[in-house]
Amino acid sequence: MGWLQSWQRKKLDRKPFPDDWRRILVSRVPSYRQLDSAKKEKLRQLVRYFLSEKSFEGCAGLELTDDHLVVVAAMSCIPLLGGVSDLYPNLRAVLIYPGRYHAYYSESGVDGVVTEGVESRSGESWDQGVIVYSWDEILFDLRNPGDGSNIVYHECAHQLDYEWGATMEGFSWQKRNKDGKESIGTVMKREYAAFLKQMDKGLPVHIDDYAATNIHEFFAVLTETWFEKPGVVRTHYPAINSVFREFYNLDPGF
Repeated sequence: MGWLQSWQRKKLDRKPFPDDWRRILVSRVPSYRQLDSAKKEKLRQLVRYFLSEKSFEGCAGLELTDDHLVVVAAMSCIPLLGGVSDLYPNLRAVLIYPGRYHAYYSESGVDGVVTEGVESRSGESWDQGVIVYSWDEILFDLRNPGDGSNIVYHECAHQLDYEWGATMEGFSWQKRNKDGKESIGTVMKREYAAFLKQMDKGLPVHIDDYAATNIHEFFAVLTETWFEKPGVVRTHYPAINSVFREFYNLDPGF
């Protein structure tokens, strides 16, 4: 963090948290109501920093309100309550569509054939520092807490993957892990291989099978499941539950 950013945050800390924002947190964000008083205070602080430092843009005619901004900022910052990241330093902008949107894609197959087209999406995260959301999808997740699906947790997990190399064996996470334990990337690679074998055998995997897409989606799906239905990960993916508790430095039950 540079001196200017530090100075700006200290300036924000001296101001009272807006009452309207607090009401939005209480009324719209179920996870906020589950936090103890210290974590609520920490989240409010992070929300202020996030809204000050990230750019927001409404797309397809959506006019952004405090509702959009505070909800997205709060859901983005809940995974950071344990200190895993200083507000996703690579993230610059958040784009919000009113509903599902269409995006161009280009994929290269193992045979070298490139497939191109347009598909409907509810969210995506770019390594160039942009996250895109469907507001309808966020509202659905807010109405259904604990169902194991949360688009904000999912896309923010990708940002953490970009930041820490969480799905790469022995990469950045080992810089934060000095006690000789396996890196999170090593565990993720082994568990992902076991997950694919379970899928191939037609056995239950207990999480969204979108996780089979690649190891990055495996990490993101498990992250949203861990925050929404921690018992599923604790019971069926104990090794991942263990490294997540260290990586996020949180008890997802708050």
